[in-house]
Amino acid sequence: MNHIDSTSTRSSFALAFSTNPHRGAWFSSLAVGVLSCFAVAWGSPSQATSAPGTSADVLAFATNCENGDAVSCNDLGVSKVHGYGVPADATAAVRAFERSCRGGSPDGCSNLGALYERGVGVEGDLPEAARLYDQACNGGGALGCSNLGALYSRGRGVARDAGEAQRLFQLSCESGSAMGCNNLIASSAH
Repeated sequence: MNHIDSTSTRSSFALAFSTNPHRGAWFSSLAVGVLSCFAVAWGSPSQATSAPGTSADVLAFATNCENGDAVSCNDLGVSKVHGYGVPADATAAVRAFERSCRGGSPDGCSNLGALYERGVGVEGDLPEAARLYDQACNGGGALGCSNLGALYSRGRGVARDAGEAQRLFQLSCESGSAMGCNNLIASSAH
């Protein structure tokens, strides 16, 4: 299970924004992480499972998805998009993420939004990606908040709004997303 220790995350955040005279050096040491902080993290399995690796895992996800388990639908989508245990199939991943999102999984909505943002398995549609990220964020999905914030920070699919981006990164960070915290740090440095 992927778990972010919010205590250590907050400590890093406090370090970054303290009056520490080495703050600039601290930011420089994060250069590699900051370079990727605006990248959209997508195709992540739900926190309920680790990355699937066998066709038996994928079969179990497919069976559970057919029975209405939104988390299994998300994990099935991840398996399909990355080819974990089955040949990669972006179109099948889209269908699994759609079912997951309709079933109420914020991870499914975030992952579907990422496919729309990048045009993987569907025609690229930035406003639709923003709508899906918003749905994920409103459903408690920290990654959806971070991804929507990244769209706002760059003005992709939505009007550029640095204040809204920062608010979304803050919400994502407070919800335990390391990417949200990285995005918050990077946006505050500008």
